[in-house]
Amino acid sequence: MVAWGINNIGLGIIFIIFAVQCLILTRWVNEKRKKNADEESRTHFREGFFNGLLTAILLVTIGLIYVITGAAVLLFNNKTEGGLELLYPVPTDSFAIYFLAFLIVFIGIFVIYEYITKKSLKNPPLEQKIHKLDLEVSRKAFHVLIIGILAVYLVVGPLVTDSLYIYLSTPAYTFYGFDKVGLSVIDKIIDSGKLWAMFGVTAIFEFCFLTDLIRIKALRWYPARMMANMYRKKEKETFGPHIYLITGILFAIIVFPAPIAMAVIAISGLGDATATIVGVTKGKHKIRPKVSKKSWEGSIAGMIASFAFGFIAFIALAFLPVYNINGWEIGKIILIGLIINAAAVPVFFAIDYFTPRPLPFSDNLLNPILIGFVMWGIYTLFLPL
Repeated sequence: MVAWGINNIGLGIIFIIFAVQCLILTRWVNEKRKKNADEESRTHFREGFFNGLLTAILLVTIGLIYVITGAAVLLFNNKTEGGLELLYPVPTDSFAIYFLAFLIVFIGIFVIYEYITKKSLKNPPLEQKIHKLDLEVSRKAFHVLIIGILAVYLVVGPLVTDSLYIYLSTPAYTFYGFDKVGLSVIDKIIDSGKLWAMFGVTAIFEFCFLTDLIRIKALRWYPARMMANMYRKKEKETFGPHIYLITGILFAIIVFPAPIAMAVIAISGLGDATATIVGVTKGKHKIRPKVSKKSWEGSIAGMIASFAFGFIAFIALAFLPVYNINGWEIGKIILIGLIINAAAVPVFFAIDYFTPRPLPFSDNLLNPILIGFVMWGIYTLFLPL
């Protein structure tokens, strides 16, 4: 008998273990903050401490969601249909676990190779001087991930799901029972876009989290040592901003309805990237000269981009029948998109203005959380209509 839900429980436990590792690092960062006499370094470690703490809270939340939903199916709906209704439907719930195992093996092979060859000791990576604009563009290039997520929601997810479950309906896999359920029913049960967006972001998170821990604690064994030059001084001994961004994106995908999640992801990624690049290239008027290097030019550009990209991302999914469960007309979908994205703009500005001081948090974490709940709250007001 297949134990539906057991892999979701296992994946949830893995995320809770990630959270514990995050708390251990956060405690280490806080101890360094207390011992450091330099005010600037103390401020940087303070930001790392609070960002690590919030990241751990999000990871525990994600882990508990997996554990609770998996346990509910395992105990009360342990059958094929129940397995398909999981947050990670069977058998895709095992893929994220297999990928983590593959990563651990890959890192282990790299460590053995480095131990034998001593390559990093013989040819240590050189400290490179990188132009400020090149540095920011390189750092923000990671935000292109958002375009991939949109493609998964729109096209890739449904195609992969159909192909997978057609294959698993063959006689060799009858123990799953998918041949009796039927592909049309499976398509109705599974949110294909959410499933594969969640898997893709989870896989990226697992890779980045493990390698970033190695970068912080043992740089010699870091598989991408040349990328260490891309980190700012304050990030050398704390998690990089991409960890916060991926965590926030994964939280948004799991918690919010797909159109809201996609809008939040677009704002968090593309809006923030626009603000940074415009600020670096055109920024002349500082918002808070004594506190931050952020400029009015960058902030305004970020708000405009946030509204535009968020609106496009929202309607791109809201128009799809699978997400337009209320049967809203095109005009109403556009109106809702305009309203919720207009509400997101002042939240985006407030986060941009108040971080990292006086709020010692990364906007990569706060944007998906705060903007997401504001947009979701307004969105729910339209549901009864």
